[in-house]
Amino acid sequence: MKHPLALITLLAALSSAHAADSSKPPTAGLANTVTRVSAPQATVAERRLPNGDSELRLLDAQGKVLETTVVNLSRHHRPATSPEAPLIRLWRSWKFGAFLCFNSNQYSGSEHCTMRDPMQFAPAHLDVKQWAQTIKAAGMTHAVLTTSHTSGFLLWDSPTSEFDVANSDCKTDVVKAFVDECRAHHIVPGLYYCVWGGPKYPKDKRVEKRADSPRAVILYQLRELATRYGEIPYFWIDMMNWAPSDLKPQEVYDLLKNINPNCVVMLNQHIQDGTKLHYFPTDILNGEVIMPPAVGHQAIRNVDGTDYHLPFEYEPCSQWRPKQKSPGNKNYVWFTYGAGKGFEASQPYPATALAADITEARRRGAANILLSCAPDHTGRFRQEDVLQLTELGRLLNSTSDAKAKTPAP
Repeated sequence: MKHPLALITLLAALSSAHAADSSKPPTAGLANTVTRVSAPQATVAERRLPNGDSELRLLDAQGKVLETTVVNLSRHHRPATSPEAPLIRLWRSWKFGAFLCFNSNQYSGSEHCTMRDPMQFAPAHLDVKQWAQTIKAAGMTHAVLTTSHTSGFLLWDSPTSEFDVANSDCKTDVVKAFVDECRAHHIVPGLYYCVWGGPKYPKDKRVEKRADSPRAVILYQLRELATRYGEIPYFWIDMMNWAPSDLKPQEVYDLLKNINPNCVVMLNQHIQDGTKLHYFPTDILNGEVIMPPAVGHQAIRNVDGTDYHLPFEYEPCSQWRPKQKSPGNKNYVWFTYGAGKGFEASQPYPATALAADITEARRRGAANILLSCAPDHTGRFRQEDVLQLTELGRLLNSTSDAKAKTPAP
């Protein structure tokens, strides 16, 4: 980052200009809007074909077939066996990215949101272009958006759900806006998806009354994400422990790889140091907010007699809350919580502490960093977060500054 102060000044000016024109309607200037309002939810019927593929039929309330499609689950894929595999080399080249944790959580104040009212999703000043500018200013090369988190709220318009942007106060297809802005700013776009629907899901907090199976809905929604927005280079799949018992990691992996063989598919291995392989196949190992062990990451993992090369991704957080309990005693939060919503706001973690943490993770073998950072409930990055991320980018580009040790809050 050669001119961080200039970037800070530019982003501050953009923020001030936006604040001065607060009369603009939500999502002003975004063309990615959808018009469906309170449309009835369609159901998904699945028929497993003799060759191993699945036929998915979208049905309206009267049982009329609206769409029929086949997802290829019969052709199986495996991760790379060499660190020099082109896909792994490409993923390593990204180095530093943004985990854009933006969903219904910003409106509930909960890291594991279970609210079910789509109208609560109401960003007054959604500005996806500002997201891309902020990411770029921090020196990030890729970004992953939480298209559907624990509440199941979809940031795109899907006929499979009434709990999506089309039935919210914000009619923007946020996934499309995100992908478009990433490409316009030369940022690699990635999509996160939470695989809900299994017996371990907290059903007492989220009641689902559907005529179709969670498996069929998940397959349909993953196909939507993988086909609707052009080629997506990275898929981040979460909570396989909540997946339906009849949906296997291999099927999720194959569905995405058969649509785009050149995409990276990562199945979240949960909060640990990367020594455990909970779900396979996966192209990448991770530990969420836990970095690799002090002895370093062991990338070679033997599965069924074959050695696979699975590099490590570290996912620290840019935000913290004083009362938040999180692994590592850092008070981390994945989501950014703005003030004025009736719950504890989050604060930007000191950039110097984050830089030192990331540097140590890299020393231990983390090949890529995906930093949780996001806009708050307004739909924009707060000015203090823009400044934090820009400073972090400067520190990570300065060997001497990155070694600074600052006590965490």
